[in-house]
Amino acid sequence: MTTRLARKSIRIRVKAGDTDFTGFIFHPRIIEWFSAGRIELLRSKKIALLKDGSLSVDGQQQKVSIVVGEVYARFHGPIKFDDLVCLQTRISEIRDKTIRFDFVIKHVGDDRPLVTGYSTSVCVDRETRRATSIPARMVELLTT
Repeated sequence: MTTRLARKSIRIRVKAGDTDFTGFIFHPRIIEWFSAGRIELLRSKKIALLKDGSLSVDGQQQKVSIVVGEVYARFHGPIKFDDLVCLQTRISEIRDKTIRFDFVIKHVGDDRPLVTGYSTSVCVDRETRRATSIPARMVELLTT
């Protein structure tokens, strides 16, 4: 049986505040968009980040959180004010304590990538602040 890892797409309209003095996307905004992609993908699988930083899986609060351990972005083309882009987020790998999210940003209706990247999130015990195993139910939700 082939395991299908989770994926989610969201649309983003570029606001004036998303651009810098050149008129193109302000590069830290991409990292914020990656974060939004991760959150929406998790939310679509009944996994929520709570206000105290912990995770809720199927409505049950967990004693863990996930934190970003690594993030990378490569720019391939321009993104400007008022562009409508699609951020595609998918999980490419789940290990015992980490999840890798891959990202592609394209103009809506165009297949050419404008930005590609990835981030790795680490599951952390809320009390000890040490890396710990991802809850089994969370893995199950992300692989169906």
